[in-house]
Amino acid sequence: MTFNKFQIRNLFLSAVLTTSMCGVFTSCSDDDDKPEPTYPITVTETLPAEIPASFSIVSGSVTCKELNTDRSTTFQLPLTSSDVLPAGTYDIDGTMVVKYVSAGGTDVEQTLRTVATQQVVSATGTPITLKWFFYNPENTLVFGEIYCAGSPNAAGTNGLYDTFFTIYNNTDEIQYADGLAIVESKLTNASTDKILTDANLPENNFTVGAVYVIPGSGKDVAINPGESIKIVDQAIDWSEQVNGALNHTDADFEWYDVVTTGTVRDTDNPDVPNLDKWFSYSATIWLPSNQCNRSYALVRFPEGMTAEKFLAEQEGNYTYINAATGKEMSGTKAYLVKYEWILDGVNLCPEESWISGALSTTVDASHAAISQAKLDKGRFGKKFVRKTAGVSAAGHTVLMDTNDSANDFNIVSAK
Repeated sequence: MTFNKFQIRNLFLSAVLTTSMCGVFTSCSDDDDKPEPTYPITVTETLPAEIPASFSIVSGSVTCKELNTDRSTTFQLPLTSSDVLPAGTYDIDGTMVVKYVSAGGTDVEQTLRTVATQQVVSATGTPITLKWFFYNPENTLVFGEIYCAGSPNAAGTNGLYDTFFTIYNNTDEIQYADGLAIVESKLTNASTDKILTDANLPENNFTVGAVYVIPGSGKDVAINPGESIKIVDQAIDWSEQVNGALNHTDADFEWYDVVTTGTVRDTDNPDVPNLDKWFSYSATIWLPSNQCNRSYALVRFPEGMTAEKFLAEQEGNYTYINAATGKEMSGTKAYLVKYEWILDGVNLCPEESWISGALSTTVDASHAAISQAKLDKGRFGKKFVRKTAGVSAAGHTVLMDTNDSANDFNIVSAK
């Protein structure tokens, strides 16, 4: 077996794969009297840096497809010894579940995937190269980008309303966004208030204060594999107002709030369809948290759910102890989202403000931070962008989704 210098930390896994991928499969040529020659193979591979050397394999498989014969063989993980493959050129696609203890002492089970093309098995013993990446087969649609702070205004003192979300198809099949909701937590991730109502505890339900739903009858809003749709606050060219702000005239949807009181008004682009507004705590217009200290989720409601049914059945008003006064108080304008409805969830919070997530740790183990301090003006003009994990068998980018936003997102310029 051969290893390059970057593979030493993965010695155990490479040894397992090398001894196992090489032997379960033995094939014969059309002439049964002349067995087809087979050769040992060597494997060099990498694992994500977040996985310690002490991981163990829970389950998994690796499929090798020979391109000339179109013959496929699947090996189960953990694998056996003394394995060989016929000479040929192979495409390899594998998944496995690994278990390890995180840096914080938590037991973690995580799915990994590998995709490798045109790997040669021959008498020369050229190593097969496998790069494993994080993979969540259940999260078909994920947040690709989140922009809450907005671009800096002309004075640089606050953010504009050129905020947006993108929803990315993280699969190799067309996904439909009809009926998908973007929801925002009612509770901030910087709160020290003590929730008294069991239903509103983060481990039981996601307590939300804003629910906006993509319209459609089922297959009206198609997202192709490896592509996104963009949903904005106002689908206008903000750069016409402030140099360097974003142009959202290419948006797929905007959220629009009809306001009949006060002086604040929303802007509606008639050429861009609006989301269906099921609920918002705001009496005027809803804005994603400018300090980036709330949680967001993509929600697929069960069949038959309507705005009226949701508001009637999922009311989530609660009681809590106010951390500043010590008094018991009522929390209103809140609704409950069940975790089995959530496709993707993200906690956001500046580092100094973080207390705990509004989402269960099974949805997001930590949080992504746009800044160290909540009032850092440097947050303006920056967005959360999900990292790239790898490439699918069909050649589409797979975004990282480890259910830990601290690992999954980068902070980059929105321009």
